[in-house]
Parts: sequence; structure tokens; C-alpha cells
Amino acid sequence: MDTNDTSPLPLDTPTISIFRRDFQATVAPNTSPDFVKKYPNNRAMIDAVNNLLLKTYHSYTGRARMSGSGDLKRLVIHFNSTTERDACLSLRHDDLADLKFFLHDPQQLRTDEDLQAIQVTDIPFFIKKDDVIALFKKYGNIQSCRLHTRTNAKVQQARIVYDDASSIQHFLDKQWAIYCYSTCLRVTPCSLTLEQKKSRREFVAVLSQLPPNTKDVHLAPLIRAIGAMAVNILLSLNSYKPKRWAYITFKSQQMMDTAMEQSITLQGHRLQWELPENTNKLCHRYGKLGCAPTACPLNNSRGRSRTRNPVAYLKERFNIGQTNNNNSSANRSRQRSRSQSKDRSNS
Repeated sequence: MDTNDTSPLPLDTPTISIFRRDFQATVAPNTSPDFVKKYPNNRAMIDAVNNLLLKTYHSYTGRARMSGSGDLKRLVIHFNSTTERDACLSLRHDDLADLKFFLHDPQQLRTDEDLQAIQVTDIPFFIKKDDVIALFKKYGNIQSCRLHTRTNAKVQQARIVYDDASSIQHFLDKQWAIYCYSTCLRVTPCSLTLEQKKSRREFVAVLSQLPPNTKDVHLAPLIRAIGAMAVNILLSLNSYKPKRWAYITFKSQQMMDTAMEQSITLQGHRLQWELPENTNKLCHRYGKLGCAPTACPLNNSRGRSRTRNPVAYLKERFNIGQTNNNNSSANRSRQRSRSQSKDRSNS
């Protein structure tokens, strides 16, 4: 053995494993009038709970947050230990006006919420949240409605949660879509499995060579006649006008095949059935198969710049996510106006 070897000994690389230890409990503060009277606002309630629980339970994290309002207001607290969390659940806390905490499982709550929630897709930017709520409130009391847009998407989605699961029964059994103004919005109950959701988009045919500016609602009588479940005419990314073909969704292969055997005419235009995989070969101007989009005589830039982001332009055009900016701009404008008026009055 060479005792003169001075090279450093190899070091063991430590392996770090991180386990999330977050065990939660919740209470409805408004169920205790004495507690609400003693602590009249959210900050006071949270401070009171933290002060007591930090002294009582070693594993209490000091994290307390408020969610909801009115009868739906909940105070959620976090522990690092199930033992102490469960001990907290078993007691009524005299110092907190006998508040009683209960188990809080966010994942289970989300699953339970799905039983009374729907997802609404294909919402154009010109349809606003108030329009969506006005349309869907006829099915039941809406607990929440959240409108959002995926990155680079030219349409919106909404998640609507009702007070009761019976409000979405209509969309489970009978209806896959609903018309809002001239647009067909697709509706999917959130409680469906992935396979059930996939089956609702399995049988789709394309009807091409539509007359210019054809809207979804113009095809509504046809959709009913052929027994289809939904129709969707995509909007052009640059002009936001409807394209010259429509995607039509059916419940089964047999119903789709039967419909595609029919000859369809709309406003004197003879329409053509296509398969979805052929839409990239359809002319953007006429919706014809075989008229290459790049070779179409009307498909030219007409000198317009293509450097802008078309989705960002659409969002700006329809004030999607622009509320704060618009408000601040309006405030600055009003401030300048007042300043100018004051200057004129002083001169």
C-alpha cells in the first residue's frame, strides 16, 4: 500500500428527499356569532387562531388563510403532523369562542366540486364573463365562474360551479353544447372520466365551402336535422371572422356516416363533407379542397405587416386581461385633464 498517496478521498454525494407534510383543517367562522363579534375582520380572526395554536401545538405551521365569503367563508390552517391536526379536530377551543375545526382535504374537495361543475370551451373573445353567467344561470345557482385563456389560444374557457349537482344533469344526459348569441359553446361536465371526455370528440366531420360569414347558429337547423351534438366554425387568427368550414360532432360513427351520405345546400351553396385531417388542405378563402392555400390568388398579405403577435393583438382588441392597464390609463387621462383645467383656471 502506498502511504504517500495524498489524493483526496472520494466524498459520498448526499441524497436529499423532500416529503410534503401538509395536513389541513378548516372552520366556518360565521357559525360562531361570538367569535365574529370578538374578531370582526379576517386579520383579527387569523391572528387570534395563530396566537393560540402556535402555543398549543408544536407542529402547527402558523399558516392560516381565509377563503370565500358570507356563509361560504372558511378559515384553513396547516399542520406538519396528523397527530396534532387530529387532536385539534377533537377539541372545541374556549379561547376561540368554542370554534370547532374539521378535516380539510383540498384534493377531495376538488373531486367533490367536479360533481357540480362544467367546463365551457370555444368561447370567443367578444363573449364576456357576464354573458356566460347570464346564459348558464338558468340551469341553477352559480357558485363560481372563472374565465381563462390558455397560452396562445384565440378562444377562452370557463369553469362554472353550481350549488347543486342536479344543475349539470342536463349536460350529462342530453346536451353537449349551447348557443350564446351566434356561437356554439361546447359544454363538458367535469365529473366525466378522461375516456368519456375523449368520446365526445371522437366522431367529427367537416362541412366545407360554407357561404362567407356563416356563423354557428346559421347551421343550427341542420345540426338538429342530422342529429349532431355540436358545431364549431373556427375564427381566423388575423381577422377573427369565421372560416369557410365547420367541425360537426356526432355521438356515434353510424350517425356521422349517415349524415355524410346526405347532400347539403346552404344559401345556394352546395357544401362538401370532408374529414378533419384534410382541413390543412382547404383554401382559407373558399374552403375548397384542392385549392392550395399558398397558391390561392386571394391569399396575399396586401402589404400588411406580419411581425405582430396576432393572439396578443386580439386580446388587446377585445380587452382580454387589459382591465388594470385600461383603468390606469383612464386614471392618468383624468389626472391630466384635471391638471390642465387647473392650469387654465390659474392663468
